[in-house]
Amino acid sequence: MKNKHIAYAIPIFIICIGFIIPSLSAQDSTRIIAVSAKEAADLIDKHNGDDEFAILDIRTPGEFQSGHLAKSIPIDFYSPTFADQLNRLDKTKTYLVYCRTGNRSTKSLELFKKLKYQKVYHMASGISAWKSEGFAIVK
Repeated sequence: MKNKHIAYAIPIFIICIGFIIPSLSAQDSTRIIAVSAKEAADLIDKHNGDDEFAILDIRTPGEFQSGHLAKSIPIDFYSPTFADQLNRLDKTKTYLVYCRTGNRSTKSLELFKKLKYQKVYHMASGISAWKSEGFAIVK
């Protein structure tokens, strides 16, 4: 009797593993790369005019109005529709994400993974470091 249970259990186990492993690898497919303000500036220069690259400012509308990186798209981290707005974007593009100091953008990285973005650059010290380095902002 034990042998019959084992005979049934092994194929079921193998089938389950076949479903679990691909789903785990799909969740880990997002490449997240932390960059400094200088590296972010180089990245922006490198992708100038590239439609497959976008900059996301996830600060509040007031913070965005006070100054932001050129061509950045505002998506308020505190908005109840934040996840929905991110979900509507093209996940095959490459994104640079930033906030004021890196706190909110760090918290958002799990959502980028969950939504299966392919490549996200994270300006780890935020726009504060950008300004400290003397890089231009737009008002």
